Amino acid sequence: MNAFSLAWRNLLRQRRRALLMVAVVALGFAAFALAGGFIAQSFEGLKEGTIRSVGQLQIVDRRAVKGTEEKTLEFGLHDAARARAIAARDPAVEAVIPRIDFVGLATNGARSVPFLGVGVDPEPEARATYAAELVVSGRYLSGDGGDGVVLGTGMASALAIKPGDTLTLMATTPDATLNAVDATVTGLADVRIKELNDRYVAIGVGLASRLLQSPGTVSKLVVFLKPRADEHRAAARLEAALSAAGYPVAVRHWKELAVFYGQVRMLYVGIFGFVGAVLVVIVILSAAIVMTMAVTERTREIGTLRALGTRPSGILRMFLAEGVAIALAGCLAGTVLALAIRSVLNASGIILPAPPGATHGMPINVRFYPLAYAAGVAAMVGTMMIASFFPARRASRISIVDALTHV
Repeated sequence: MNAFSLAWRNLLRQRRRALLMVAVVALGFAAFALAGGFIAQSFEGLKEGTIRSVGQLQIVDRRAVKGTEEKTLEFGLHDAARARAIAARDPAVEAVIPRIDFVGLATNGARSVPFLGVGVDPEPEARATYAAELVVSGRYLSGDGGDGVVLGTGMASALAIKPGDTLTLMATTPDATLNAVDATVTGLADVRIKELNDRYVAIGVGLASRLLQSPGTVSKLVVFLKPRADEHRAAARLEAALSAAGYPVAVRHWKELAVFYGQVRMLYVGIFGFVGAVLVVIVILSAAIVMTMAVTERTREIGTLRALGTRPSGILRMFLAEGVAIALAGCLAGTVLALAIRSVLNASGIILPAPPGATHGMPINVRFYPLAYAAGVAAMVGTMMIASFFPARRASRISIVDALTHV
């Protein structure tokens, strides 16, 4: 009879104790799997949102990587239409979108508010990003943007402006002169970062060029790649092609630009690691107590097995097998429990609190993340083996005479 057969019989004989340990393991496993799924979903959502905002790659002037821009378009890309066409020829590229970043002052005649402006090519911008989806009143820019402007709802409130109203945008040109253009509000966008929502202005590249008096120059080209494209190889090809065409550019990866993503990821990994460590310690302590009690109560049984010729290593294997059996049964029950809780949470419509700096929370969504379940199984099996090892080693070292005479 092998160790697992003996372990299974012993567990059936001590049903109450076995069920208690299975419940402990199941709860620990479910918590591990649900936390992993929630964090995986958070990572995926944060990644997608970041890429939809900044693009997978950004093509900028090399000076912009290390330098600080002291005036508008100081490190701009000249003859941007040609550079855009060269980048779009790469087989991995799905879209190349120009953007002009600038600051200025918006006025309705009675009040002036500083703004953070972005000049965009409206139709590609709407297809590749969330820009159009943020509009809650009016409509997003269309065509080449014309004289239209989209404001953040916070900025529109400060200026007491609604779609259809006109306002004047003022900004400093690259040669340090002040220029102004009149624009018509086409829509209001509810940007989820409050500070940006209070200063957000989006206009067409053409109107931005007129305002800044810099035709053909943009701050950056934002690149979106096709699904499953290799980002690093695409970046190397784009940089080589544009450098060969006379553009002194650097191609930046989205992870370089998204500092917030890296910080949040490290925070979540730290939290998950801490929670996992606490769960493991709880399961180890609970299992160690139960296994120690089992060894004490079964001392005469151990003596009998030793007297019948079972070696100390056999006793050790038997108790380790019990620990593994409990872990596997607990993981199975924990999987059912985790999937049930996941279904309830995802269907609940619970809205999580808004993260720092954001204006809206997101509905809770726990992803089915197989790696978290696999890691949970490994953690629970390893934990139960550790918890079973020391009582089992003690049991295997008891002398036959002492074990048989134990009361």
